[in-house]
Amino acid sequence: MPVVVWKDEYSVGIKVIDDQHKELFNRVNKLFDDVSQGNTKTILTTMDFLSSYVVYHFDAEEQLMAKANYPELENHRKEHEWFKHEVSDLRDSISKDGVGVTTTLKLNKLLVDWLINHVTKTDIKFAPFVKQVVS
Repeated sequence: MPVVVWKDEYSVGIKVIDDQHKELFNRVNKLFDDVSQGNTKTILTTMDFLSSYVVYHFDAEEQLMAKANYPELENHRKEHEWFKHEVSDLRDSISKDGVGVTTTLKLNKLLVDWLINHVTKTDIKFAPFVKQVVS
């Protein structure tokens, strides 16, 4: 059962970004499926993919924001950097110690709560600026 389900209310109205967000949701669900199976190797593989995909996605967002002269780009970039660092730290922790209850709770908080909040509260703010340069 999916941990996080895409809802239309999460849409920022920019197809490329919405599609990438949907892929992030899918990969987060895959990760939690892996966690439920308890296979550290599979979890690490999914974490590695997720880590590289967020870099790809964040770069795409930041390029669009720069093109649109989005005034909050630097603050947004700092949120992205924080998230990438947190994902990396969790991946290292899983590699070293495996996945226990505490790590699962951290994954949930970071990947589900942060992702939904970031999309619905932070990403939505750049949409009006970016829509002007992508339409």
